[in-house]
Amino acid sequence: MTEWLRELRRRRVFRTAGLYVVGAWLVMQVADLFFPAWVLPDSAINILLVAAVLGFPLALVFGWFFDVTAHGIVRTSAAGDGPEAAPLSLQRTDYAVLAALALIAAIIVFGAVTDLIETPQVAESGDGVGDDEAAPEKPDNSIAVLPFANVSNDPDNEAFCDGISEEILHKLADFGELHVIGRTSSFAFKGSDYRIPRISTLLGVRYLLQGSVRKVGDRLRISAQLVDDSGAQRWSAAFDRRLEDVFAIQAEIADFVATTVAPKIVPQHDAVYQPDIVAYQHYLAGRELVHQRHVTVARAELAKAVELDPGYAEAWAEYAISLAMWEDDPDKLQVAWDTADKALALKPGLPRARAAQGMVLAYNESAPEQAETILRGVLADEPHMVDASNWLAQALGGQGRDDEARAVLEKAMAIDPIHPAITMNVAFSYHRGGDSDRAIALVSRLAQVPVPSEMVLIDLVTLYRETGRFTDMLAAAQRVVADDSGPADSNAWRHLQLAWSYALLGEHDRAAEVAAAGRDPQPEAGSPMWVGWLFVSYRPALWRGEYREALRRFEAATAASGVAPASKSVIYGVLLALAGDHARAVELLEPALGDELSFGIEEGPVVGQTLAWSMALTGRQGDAATLLDQLEKHGSEVEARGGLESSQQLYSHARTALLRGDPDAAIGRLRRAVALGWRDYYVTHHDPRMEALSDDPRYQALMAEVKADVDRQAAEIARREAAAGATADP
Repeated sequence: MTEWLRELRRRRVFRTAGLYVVGAWLVMQVADLFFPAWVLPDSAINILLVAAVLGFPLALVFGWFFDVTAHGIVRTSAAGDGPEAAPLSLQRTDYAVLAALALIAAIIVFGAVTDLIETPQVAESGDGVGDDEAAPEKPDNSIAVLPFANVSNDPDNEAFCDGISEEILHKLADFGELHVIGRTSSFAFKGSDYRIPRISTLLGVRYLLQGSVRKVGDRLRISAQLVDDSGAQRWSAAFDRRLEDVFAIQAEIADFVATTVAPKIVPQHDAVYQPDIVAYQHYLAGRELVHQRHVTVARAELAKAVELDPGYAEAWAEYAISLAMWEDDPDKLQVAWDTADKALALKPGLPRARAAQGMVLAYNESAPEQAETILRGVLADEPHMVDASNWLAQALGGQGRDDEARAVLEKAMAIDPIHPAITMNVAFSYHRGGDSDRAIALVSRLAQVPVPSEMVLIDLVTLYRETGRFTDMLAAAQRVVADDSGPADSNAWRHLQLAWSYALLGEHDRAAEVAAAGRDPQPEAGSPMWVGWLFVSYRPALWRGEYREALRRFEAATAASGVAPASKSVIYGVLLALAGDHARAVELLEPALGDELSFGIEEGPVVGQTLAWSMALTGRQGDAATLLDQLEKHGSEVEARGGLESSQQLYSHARTALLRGDPDAAIGRLRRAVALGWRDYYVTHHDPRMEALSDDPRYQALMAEVKADVDRQAAEIARREAAAGATADP
C-alpha cells in the first residue's frame, strides 16, 4: 500500500484529483449563483453534479498516464524507470488513449449541456412562477419567517419549534413598517430543499429568517439568521439560555431582524403576560394542530393549557376557535362563544378571541351581518390575521356580496400568498368571472410548494378541464396519482382525476383501467372518501354512455357497502333517468331538489334539468316548464352579475334552453362555452337530454370542431408518450 501511494504521488494523481475537485466546486458555485437568476429549477444543479461525478474517474485515469507541462501533454514514465525518469513523448497508443478519454468527456459534457438546455425554466413550465400574476412583487421591507428546524433529539419538540417561529412572526407583524408573509405560506417550505432564491420568488419577499431550536431539559438554544433573496447573510445570532427565557429571546430576535430590514424602526414593547412555561408548550402544540385542522387533538392540548394556566387569555382564545371549527351544532357553537368570552374577560379586546366569536357568527347563516361587523374590527387591529379574512369573506358571501368577499381575500393573499384555502377561493372567483388564465396561474403557484395539498392538484385538474387544456389536465392528473402522501382511502379520488382525463380524450378503456385501480382499498361507507370510491365504480360506464350499465354498477357498489342506493338520491335519480326509468327518477329527484336550483347551473348531470326532463316524459309538462323557467331565471340572474363565464356553467345553461324548447339560445350558449374551452365531447355527445339538437347542422359543426381539437390533443399526448417510451427503452 505504501508503494502504491508513493506511485500515485509520483504520477501526480493526487494533484490532478485535487485540481479537478477544486475546479468542479468552482463550477458548482457559479451555477448555484446564476441558475436562480436564469429561473432554472433546482434539478438543474443536480445535472452538473452528476456530470462532475462521472468525470472524476476520467481525471484519475488521465493523472495516472499523463502530465501537463509547459511543453504540452507528456506521458508519465513507468515505475521501473526510476523516480527521476524524464517524461516520455506521446506515442500512437497514447494519442488513442487521449482520444478515448476526450470522447468520453465530450459525451458527458454534451449530455449535461443537452439536459440543461432541455430543463424548462420555471417561467415556461406548466406550474411555474414566471408571469406577473404567479410571481408576487417583492416589497423592500418584506420578510418571511421559515419554520425553525428542530435539532433536538426529541421529535416531540417539533410543535415547540414551529411555535417559536410563529411567535417571532407575530412579533415582526407588530411592526407596521414591515410586510410580513403569513404563517401558512412560510411554513409550506418546512423541511424542503428549496434554495433561498426560489423560496423568495414564490413568496415575493426580500428577506427570510431561518434558524434552529435545541431544547434539552430546561435549557434552550436558538440560532437564527437573516438572509436576503440571493441567500447572502445579513444578520445571525445564537441564544443559549433557560427555557423560561424563551419569551425574551423571541422579542430580541424580532427586534434585531426588524431593525436590520428597516433601520428606522425603534422597537417598543408593552408589558406582556408570560404564561406558565408548560402551559405555553401545550398552547403551541394545540395552535399547530389547529393550523393542521386536527381539531379533536388540538382541543385536548388547549384544554390542558388553560387548565395549567387559567389566566392565559391567548390559550382560551385558541381553544374557542378549536371548539367552533367545522361545528354546526348551535349548543356547541355557544360553548365556543362562551370560551372566547373567558379570553376577553382576561384581556379585553383580544383580537383572536373576537375573531373566534366572529367565526361562530359566520358559521351561523342567520347572523352574517354581525359576523362582518366583528371581523372587520378584528382586521382593523390585526390585518395579518388571514383566518379572520377567510371568515369575513364567508360572511360577505352569505350576504351575496361576492365582489367584496373576493376583495377581502385578495388583500389576505398579499399577506399569505400561497395559503391554499384563500388562494383557491380567489382563483375560482377569477375563473367564474371569465379570467381563467389568471386563476390557473395562481393555482399553479400553489402546486410549486414542496408538498402541495392533494386538493390543490385536483383543483388544478378541474381548471384545466374547464378550459379545455386536456394535455395539461392529464399531466396534472398523473401528478395527483403519483402523489401518494395522502391517506390511503383517498386513492379513489386521485384515480378519478386520471380516469376522467382519459375519458375526456376518448380513451375509455384506459379510463376504466385507471378507475379500477382506484377501487382498492374500499373506504368506510358514508365517508367523503367513499363517495370517490363510488364514483370510480360507475362513472367509466357513464362516460361511455352505457347508462344501464352505469346504473347496475352504482347499485352493486352501494349494495357491497351496505348502503341503500336511494340514500344517494341525487346520483341514483339521475342514473335512473338516463337509463330510461323516468317515473322512479321523479320519485327520487323531486323531494331531493328542494331549493338547490344553483346546483342545476354548476354541475354536469344536473338535478333540476334531469327532473324536468323526466317530468315532461311522464306527462307532467306543466311542472317541467315551471321548473325549467326557474332554472332559466336563476341562470340569467347569475349571468347578469357576470358570474356565468365558466365553460361548464354555460354548457349547463345551454341545456336548460334546449329543454325549454329554445334551440337558438342553446346554440348561442354552446358557442360561448366552446370559446371558453368546453371540450367534453367524448363524455357528453351521447347525452339523451341534448337529443333535440342532434340533427341541427349548427350543433353538428360545433361538435365536429370540439372533437377535432380533442383528437389533436390526444395525438400530441400519444406522440409524447411514444417519444418518452423510446427514450426509456434500453
